[in-house]
Amino acid sequence: MARTKNFDREEKLIAAMELFWHKGYADTSIADLVDHLGINRFSLYNAYVDKETLYHECLDYYLTQISFPSLTELGKGDAGLEAIKAYLQRFALLQRDQQCGCFMQNAILERAHSDDEVLNTGTMLYTELDTALGQALKNAKQDGIIGNNVNTEQMSRFLVLQMQGIRVLGKARQYNFIDDAMVVLIAMLDALRITYLINVER
Repeated sequence: MARTKNFDREEKLIAAMELFWHKGYADTSIADLVDHLGINRFSLYNAYVDKETLYHECLDYYLTQISFPSLTELGKGDAGLEAIKAYLQRFALLQRDQQCGCFMQNAILERAHSDDEVLNTGTMLYTELDTALGQALKNAKQDGIIGNNVNTEQMSRFLVLQMQGIRVLGKARQYNFIDDAMVVLIAMLDALRITYLINVER
């Protein structure tokens, strides 16, 4: 008869995610996981197979439970330029709380060169970001908020690029850099408005 687990699997998964997030894959040993999760090696392997499988599951959990839900406001049908600005401002403020950076970005920097699953998971995140931002920009264009000359695909990818830089600066605790750069980024988005362009032309 198979043994039943006497612990909450999701709770331990979250604990493992936090440990990997803080220490990285290479610097997290099985002994670290056993100690941090409070379960023995047999239970760890029985529940999660091995360290690498557990790591991949943690990344999937991060995407589905943390990254993707944060895009909810951008995913609304009426999301436009103001929704993008609000999202980016929240994202910038978040860096003060997440001093270990982005778990997914950390994983890509550490393992994308040797782990295709990490690379593919990262691609999923960036694609989702690009899609959400791009759709909000298209909505703004359709609503006559921004001009038809704005290339929404290029702009959404530019914003994804800026977000990765914000993450790195947040991890380095360069909050003044982020604050000043955000002033410029928000002003740049406001400059896409048709009303702004009309006033400039006058």
